[in-house]
Amino acid sequence: MTSGRVTVRIFALYCLLAALFYAPFLLGVRTFPDGDFSHHFLPFSLFQQSEWLAGRWLPVWNPYTYGGHPFLADIQAGVFYPVGDLLLLLTLPFSSPAARLYFLQIEAALHIALAGFFIHLLLLRLTRSSQAAYAAGAFFALSGYLTGYPPLQLAILRTAIWLPLILWLLLAGTDRPTRWRWWVGASLAWATAFLAGHPQTFLHLSYAVIGWMGFLLFRDFTRGRGGADWGEDSDTPPPSHSSLRLAFRFLCVGLLTLAFSAAQLLPSLEFTRLSVRASLEYAFVSGGFPIRDTWQMLFPGLLTQFSPLFIGLPGLFLALLGLSHLRPLHNSQFAIHHSLFLFSPLLALLALLLSYGEHSFLYPLFYRYAPGWNLFRGQERAAYLVAFGLCGLAGYGMAALPQLSPRARRVAGILLVAGVGAGGLIFGISWQATGRSLAEQGVWSALALAGLVALAGGWLLWQKEWEDRQGWALIGLGVGVLFWVNGGTNVSDFGPARKTILAPEVTAVQAAVESGRVYNEYRVYEDYGMSVEVEDVWGSSPLRLARFAALFDNFPLDRMWRLLGVQTVLTWRHGLFVPSELLAEFPQATDTTFLHRLTDTNPRIWLVQEAQIVDDTAALALLADHNFDLSQTALLPPEFSQWASLTDTPPSPHPTIYFSQIAPNRKRISVVDNPGGLLLIAENWMPGWRVDSPFPTPQSPIPVLRAHLTLLALPIPAGNLTF
Repeated sequence: MTSGRVTVRIFALYCLLAALFYAPFLLGVRTFPDGDFSHHFLPFSLFQQSEWLAGRWLPVWNPYTYGGHPFLADIQAGVFYPVGDLLLLLTLPFSSPAARLYFLQIEAALHIALAGFFIHLLLLRLTRSSQAAYAAGAFFALSGYLTGYPPLQLAILRTAIWLPLILWLLLAGTDRPTRWRWWVGASLAWATAFLAGHPQTFLHLSYAVIGWMGFLLFRDFTRGRGGADWGEDSDTPPPSHSSLRLAFRFLCVGLLTLAFSAAQLLPSLEFTRLSVRASLEYAFVSGGFPIRDTWQMLFPGLLTQFSPLFIGLPGLFLALLGLSHLRPLHNSQFAIHHSLFLFSPLLALLALLLSYGEHSFLYPLFYRYAPGWNLFRGQERAAYLVAFGLCGLAGYGMAALPQLSPRARRVAGILLVAGVGAGGLIFGISWQATGRSLAEQGVWSALALAGLVALAGGWLLWQKEWEDRQGWALIGLGVGVLFWVNGGTNVSDFGPARKTILAPEVTAVQAAVESGRVYNEYRVYEDYGMSVEVEDVWGSSPLRLARFAALFDNFPLDRMWRLLGVQTVLTWRHGLFVPSELLAEFPQATDTTFLHRLTDTNPRIWLVQEAQIVDDTAALALLADHNFDLSQTALLPPEFSQWASLTDTPPSPHPTIYFSQIAPNRKRISVVDNPGGLLLIAENWMPGWRVDSPFPTPQSPIPVLRAHLTLLALPIPAGNLTF
């Protein structure tokens, strides 16, 4: 049997494992709960699918959220992510929201399988033990982290799984340095992780990759100094492959990664620079696990809904076993990689300290000195690297287990049972010290489960002879625990159809709105507009334009509605503070949703013939001032001061303006009886907007300016125009 066939069989086994874990979802009888998966990533996928079906293969602009949003530049959209794009292409004709939701759930299950398969490849190369590889792969794939909130925030899962593949490819490239396919493969995998769409997880992954490169350089240097042997896979013995050459190849890998990801990297950097994430305070980003959450390594689900530090008691035991047997591993059959052994425990320890955020000493140092760590909140997501490091250690522990003497194994079994018993006792005392009962939240059942698993593991370790079947039994015990604990974490009681039925509010909005936008005051999930092609001024992406966001921060609602062309309001308010018509009301379990149409017209496009040059702070204050006439004067930033003197045309009748949206990123505008001036468009400004000029001389196209803080403005000459 060829090696390729074995690899396919291994991958198929992980696909089967993921399919069993997610069987209720794949059978269509359950679905993920309401949240980011169905309210954010599903609309993203529906919008990209609709663009592809319309023949627009590069969806650039999304008009349905935030008054116009740069879809391609929003990295969470994953426009260039190859796995998501391939699955979307294969299922392109299935355009209903229910079908799209189902296929996204299949994608999540596939990524779980890939996560296990990739770490399997890495541990198999490091240990030469199939049991070690299967242990690491199964425990990582079904860990509390990967099966917790990453599937609901799909970009996290898409990004996280690529780390072990990158490490495996770099290791293979180091052992076979003249074969560039490994280096190019590592670059492609690293770029794919970036294109997957979660910058924070990519930051964690990249720090781990750079650390791995450092360990590989150290290993190469010690070999050249007479360290461990090269092993069977290397092309040439040391010192012909110098550490300097290896460092150069790592540099090439980094440069190739930048090149492969440039299509997403460049617009995303530009968008981030203009977004609310350009500057964040420490108090906003420094949150992390409370120290007490560490208990969930042993007793999952007692303190929080998700238990991202949990890899199962057998997995944790094997990780501790691997950590405590460094010297036996040094002399084992895989000693050629002994210098890499410390990578997993150091990675897990550093990530654990970082995951505590402000509750430990390490994150404040990273916030101040380590590039990128001041850009993201939710430091508990570093648990990703904790789970990865522990599962790597668990693989080492499984490889070391057959080498232990019967006495050592029995001692390990006794320590396992005693450690869990002591941990349960201390946890129970501390739990009761807070005034809570052990009968709450299934504490007794969690303690009992841990005790039974410890006894089962101890019994396996107590056997006189250690055979492969006992190793597989221990792995099976760990998998069973992970199924039991994590299998119901993200299960909703309702089938996929329930998630995709349009609420009556949304249907009413579709009927009510014409060319105006909708203001949804927390009545429908924020990204619904992409699903039903309704233009709303809200959205749920963590990245949004900072100038636009300022209109929602202690800013008068009626002024914001006027600026953004809002005509329909979904709200909890029975009566609005401006003239409006109540179109419908929808009683709900706790309150009522009211649908209003504003009486006064808030145009999407209007012409002004005066301009005032102000900075953004002054512009925001003027825009909020009811004494300032938004329809007469355009507020331009200093960089567009050359357009302050617009025209000396005397007052004339208002022009007639016709507006139509021929595609999400294309608008057609006609201006009749046009005296000339600045044409303001209620659409978010970003570099890249351009006008198909109506002039016969294309050397003088109409420039696109920024006005009224965040809107588009076009200086147009007098005369009837269409563009």
